[in-house]
Amino acid sequence: MIGDAPTPEFALTAACCRWPPSASRDSAVCAAAADVRDWSEFSRLVGRHRVAGLAQKALSSANISPPSAVARALAARAARSFRHNLLLAAETIRLQGVLDAAGIPAPALKGVALAQLAYGDPTIKQTRDIDLLIPPERAEEALQILHSEGYALLYPARHLNGAQRRAIFRYAREVQLIHRGTNVLLELQWRPTNNPLLLKGVDARSAMQRVLLSDGAGIRTLERNDLFAYLCAHGAQHAWSRLKWLADLNAFVSASSADMLQLHRHAQRIGAGFCAGQALLLCHQLLDLTLPHALRAEIDGNERLTRLAKTAIKTMTDKYAEAEKGRSFVSTVRVMHAQFLLGKGWAFFAAQYRAESVRTLDIVEFPLPRLLQFLYPFLRLPLWLWRRATAAPRGRRPRLEPDAF
Repeated sequence: MIGDAPTPEFALTAACCRWPPSASRDSAVCAAAADVRDWSEFSRLVGRHRVAGLAQKALSSANISPPSAVARALAARAARSFRHNLLLAAETIRLQGVLDAAGIPAPALKGVALAQLAYGDPTIKQTRDIDLLIPPERAEEALQILHSEGYALLYPARHLNGAQRRAIFRYAREVQLIHRGTNVLLELQWRPTNNPLLLKGVDARSAMQRVLLSDGAGIRTLERNDLFAYLCAHGAQHAWSRLKWLADLNAFVSASSADMLQLHRHAQRIGAGFCAGQALLLCHQLLDLTLPHALRAEIDGNERLTRLAKTAIKTMTDKYAEAEKGRSFVSTVRVMHAQFLLGKGWAFFAAQYRAESVRTLDIVEFPLPRLLQFLYPFLRLPLWLWRRATAAPRGRRPRLEPDAF
């Protein structure tokens, strides 16, 4: 069941994301498709939530034939995703080799490795970019190596001077790069979450597993328990605004031989218990994941988890076009409030406030000397108000283009 039953089109999108394939999934897809009145809206939702591969396979399995225009759009998206995933797989392997040669551990987060673990096929999951986690003290060195490998900074700016980079390494957790030749996007992270208390002890030197692809090549990622906790924390920090993150987690849990209760306990031990509880509750409600009786009894009646799940469903079904872009003020506040519900205690709240109060773009646009960087939390609100007052008209905002460091 899906909370307040958002729309038939969303219900069909969610039904297509159930995994593994089964007669019950086919039945759910057929039942949801019978209520759909706006197939173009379904196509839009599939695009927004980036689940074209899952949607195409589920509709085909259930013998559902959408209108030809929608079928063509799904096929085109799935084909593009297939080709892109092959490119990302090869590039992830190459980059891990390059960084290995420099002695920099760089496990991949999500991406093609997760696709293989969850679906047994690296091409079903729609993957946008490569996420690599590195030790924070090696961030500058890694940036220089990636620059020599054809990557240029894209976010938070095309160019960062030394002082800006040091501030970014201190207050932020990632930068985005783009390959000058292939346009492959790469997120280089030195912390797995904004709040260090969510995944205590998980970093680039944590225990790893090697995921073998069909050609025998391997990609390193976090070991199973830490990967589960990371996926839960990642989705929770974004209020699960994209259904693909939940679908991937659901498939990963379904394919794992680990006991769900044990996975949940591990997440609790490293500070991500509410993230895991929210994720499993959402998988149960939206994707029909069967929970062990003891686990369901624990999370079903938890008021905080119920609130978090409702917030996530509301965020998934909001009308804004992208996961974060275009959010209304009310939506932004709702998501921010949910992030403060992911932990307990003053230490967690203080760490979350610190994460929310320093905006990466403020560091770039208004660089302060190190001794004055404590002012960033106090500048957050006035700078936000200033941006709102001076923002370029919608549709005419300048585009970030890649450039050298």
